[in-house]
Amino acid sequence: MKLSLLAVPLALLAACGGKSTPAVGNNGPSAAHVADDVDGDGQADTATLADGVITLGAITFPLPTDLGWEVAGVKVVDLGTEAVVVIENQMIEDDLTWRVLQFRDGALHDVGEVFHGNDVQAGSMPGDGTIHTRGGNCGQETTSVYRIIDGRVARDTKTTGTYDDSQCAACPYVAVDTTAGAVFVGESLRNLAGAHRATEDALTLPALAPGQRELVVHLFETKPETTYLDGLAVDFGGVRVAPRDCGAVCTADGAAEVFALGERRRFVFDVPAGFTGAPVLYAHGYYQPFAPMVAR
Repeated sequence: MKLSLLAVPLALLAACGGKSTPAVGNNGPSAAHVADDVDGDGQADTATLADGVITLGAITFPLPTDLGWEVAGVKVVDLGTEAVVVIENQMIEDDLTWRVLQFRDGALHDVGEVFHGNDVQAGSMPGDGTIHTRGGNCGQETTSVYRIIDGRVARDTKTTGTYDDSQCAACPYVAVDTTAGAVFVGESLRNLAGAHRATEDALTLPALAPGQRELVVHLFETKPETTYLDGLAVDFGGVRVAPRDCGAVCTADGAAEVFALGERRRFVFDVPAGFTGAPVLYAHGYYQPFAPMVAR
């Protein structure tokens, strides 16, 4: 779900004046609105992908090299106020990530990721420029609203329900302790099935409470698979911190800590003095399903 980093600022400067050039709008009167018109020329657009390059009319854009997941294809998505090009992740169970590209200054620009959970549902895009998603696990439901703001994908999230790890349906999963109790955050080592895919991924955690000096992260394995965790750290504003008593996960050196089905681990991180905001969990490794993998 490697996601997923959901805010990727870009320096999108106009040729003169040093100011950002607004994205092409497509929000005129209903009679003038053309769905799927990325470049605002009044014509619906189609994106194609071949040899690692996205083509949209005369515009080309190379696939980002840091996707961390398998590309299923590209398509144009109409948000009502503008259209964007999305790079689609291969569907793996209920995991679907979009990498969003926005048209500015005559070119496509990578603005961030949207974790959709599954394919587009009724009400996912109400036509006001937003993307709505809903998902749940561990007895909780999370709703998210994504917007493209100043050349980045921004997300507002609300979680309801009571955390209950006996209701977790997939893994390896991540939860963190908060002042309101444990909160399910997402997957670690997302889509990294098989040793040949072993790498590092990132997961943004909830913002810390003011004055919080330690962060408790839980990783747990509840599906028929085995997790091989070779490295774990939390980035606090550019400072990476390993967990206390980290053992095999102190460094990514090929000596992995093994999580069998039903096992969980609790990791405690010391928060650097003065840090505020949302830290990022970095995990290195992979998981191995028990049954043969379906080709994807």
